[in-house]
Amino acid sequence: MDVVKRGSDRRRRIVIGFDGSKSAEDAFRWFVTKVHQKGDYVIVIYIPEFKKLTHVPVMTADAALMTKIITEEQNQNRLLMAQMNELMKLSNVKGTVKQLTGEPGEQLVLAARKEGADFIVTGSRGLGTLRRTFLGSVSDYVVHHATVPVVVCRLDDYVL
Repeated sequence: MDVVKRGSDRRRRIVIGFDGSKSAEDAFRWFVTKVHQKGDYVIVIYIPEFKKLTHVPVMTADAALMTKIITEEQNQNRLLMAQMNELMKLSNVKGTVKQLTGEPGEQLVLAARKEGADFIVTGSRGLGTLRRTFLGSVSDYVVHHATVPVVVCRLDDYVL
């Protein structure tokens, strides 16, 4: 995949969405094996979901429980970011991992604009039509709102 550079010495800037899922890691590995070029600068955007917090009753008065859950989530987020940094290093990919908060699709689109990305790579968890209708899809949002090309990797049966 050849991308036209905007200047003779400008390297490509690629935003890759990462949520800690297997599909996100597979999308990164696909990018490395099929698209990555020497000189690319990759910005991995990690937007944690804080899954455990969504299962806590809204009106809980147990401050110790809330503190424990938040601490566990933060530790898990640090671990995932460290793993992504290590994967980038092992893959000889230059770049950075950034953690953002908010709606994942919106944040990926905004990060791509802010970082001057040439394109975005994101995985697809393959939500069914019903779940996608009610929950939305990060990849659908990015495809419809990004101002740069978007590669959505759906790799269920693809061998890297």
